[in-house]
Amino acid sequence: MTSLLDVRRLSVSYGGLRAVDGVSLEVRQGEIVSIIGMNGAGKTSILNAVSGMVPADGGEILFEGESIGGLPAHAVVARGIVQVPEGRMILGTLSVEENLRVAAHHRDGFLLRRRTRPGLRRLFPTLADKLDRPAASLSGGEAQMLALARGLEAAPWLLLLDEPSLGLSPKLAAGVFDLVRRLREKGLTILMVEQNIRRALELADRAYVLESGRIRLHGPAAELLSDDRLVSDYLGYPSAAPFTSA
Repeated sequence: MTSLLDVRRLSVSYGGLRAVDGVSLEVRQGEIVSIIGMNGAGKTSILNAVSGMVPADGGEILFEGESIGGLPAHAVVARGIVQVPEGRMILGTLSVEENLRVAAHHRDGFLLRRRTRPGLRRLFPTLADKLDRPAASLSGGEAQMLALARGLEAAPWLLLLDEPSLGLSPKLAAGVFDLVRRLREKGLTILMVEQNIRRALELADRAYVLESGRIRLHGPAAELLSDDRLVSDYLGYPSAAPFTSA
């Protein structure tokens, strides 16, 4: 499987505080990779560095074999990497359709093209009927769907998802996870940070466990999900099994 993203010895600091410390990870074309860990482990900082939202102070970021380290965020989007940020950050005073059209500014979006409008209805049926409504009028679940749709409208090769189920009810979160699964089935490559660690591992092909800015474990997601100590530490089930080293 072809490597799409290579992060090598990445470091990110804020005011002298090291948030990411020498992290290396790989995302191969057509797979879902999850980054899991406790709050403050540095997960979002990795996504922000890849998308150009924050500068790295060490390491390399390669996309399709070419360095994108140091590129501004708009140039990263133009290359085909799109981040759906934590908190959605939709433009509440604009309509749903206007939010989608803004996202298509840099690349040739597909959800609003006349010939493929059925794609919007198929993937986001609730949004397809609310294109003229202000984004601020959407429910939490609808707002998250708009954030995902906006990311897709930027026509990514690699989609970065930061806590897509945050603040959603279990039912709404299940809908988001089902959409992520369907996007992967359509060939989209996804790097995801997700608070629901069990679902993140169930969805992913591979995963990285981050702790204090460093990779503690990595491997096939199914193997990590069956690791007794990982389950005990992160999913709350007791176990006395030794922790498997990376």
